[in-house]
Amino acid sequence: MAQDKKIGYGIVGCGRIFPTHVQALKQNQDNSELVAVYDINKTATERAQAKFGVEVKNSLEELLSDSRVDIVTICTPHHTHKDVILKAIEAGKYCLSEKPICLDKQEGQEVLQSPYYKDNVFVCYQNRFNPVVQFLMRIIKEGVLGKVNLCSVALRWWREDDYFGDDWHGSRAKVGGMGFNQGAHILDIMRQVGGNVLNVRRVMKSARPNSDVDDIFLANMDFESRCLGNIEMTTLAPYKDWEVSLLVAGEKGTVKIGGLSVNRVEFLDVKSEELMQKYHQYSEDIETGYGNSHPRVIKALSNFVATGEKHPSLADAREGVLTTEFIEKVYKS
Repeated sequence: MAQDKKIGYGIVGCGRIFPTHVQALKQNQDNSELVAVYDINKTATERAQAKFGVEVKNSLEELLSDSRVDIVTICTPHHTHKDVILKAIEAGKYCLSEKPICLDKQEGQEVLQSPYYKDNVFVCYQNRFNPVVQFLMRIIKEGVLGKVNLCSVALRWWREDDYFGDDWHGSRAKVGGMGFNQGAHILDIMRQVGGNVLNVRRVMKSARPNSDVDDIFLANMDFESRCLGNIEMTTLAPYKDWEVSLLVAGEKGTVKIGGLSVNRVEFLDVKSEELMQKYHQYSEDIETGYGNSHPRVIKALSNFVATGEKHPSLADAREGVLTTEFIEKVYKS
């Protein structure tokens, strides 16, 4: 594909996360553009057209047949992701799916084993692009922390009862659980740190009368690496989002990344004096909270489609399925 051509995006789903993707595309106008959108809910598309002036398609097939669309961005309910992906790649499009790519291993294998899958499906795990997350992965890869002994996750957020309401957010069959929704990003990072899971001990509770999705989730786990894992997640921390954090304790040091969405280093103590000096650049909040790294994902994906150069933080379908399998193990313990 010619590098001077803008990569065209078609967005399927005009709900809660839709404006974030529109803004991310606007921030990448040098190489990306929004061509059109589609949603089965006509009210949603009318609202999107009125607010953003977007072109609206009357069906998914109409959007997929538009030659201007190179990448289909999927912002639909979780339980629909797999089917939309399969239709899009059969039509010859690239895909960027909001997390999760699927809700179980079987769905993931349907994508990976499709004859139309050719490294053309990616998952929007935008927090992988957060500078502090890349900082964490680098010091683990370089052995600065030594052997990792403990990986502990905390997600303390708040959601009003109305968030679950009558739509898909309140249905565990459609959303998959808190771990597939609010927790997916931090659990994706945890999987990369801990590796394969041997066993899990968990406690979960759904406290809302209008939802069967878990509101409190606690778990301990053993990884094959002999690292121990701990998970605490809740959407019952009144009355706002407080933190998403990951603590990694190794033989040579300890680091905790946190903030509203793993966007700052909370503390770091390692034997490396050089690294301790570098730490100070991460001591203040870095503006990569919820949604703020979506532009980085768009930039990386558009560049990949145009040049074939793949950013190491860009999560492809195989990575997405591995994270789904990880979350699935945590829930089915």
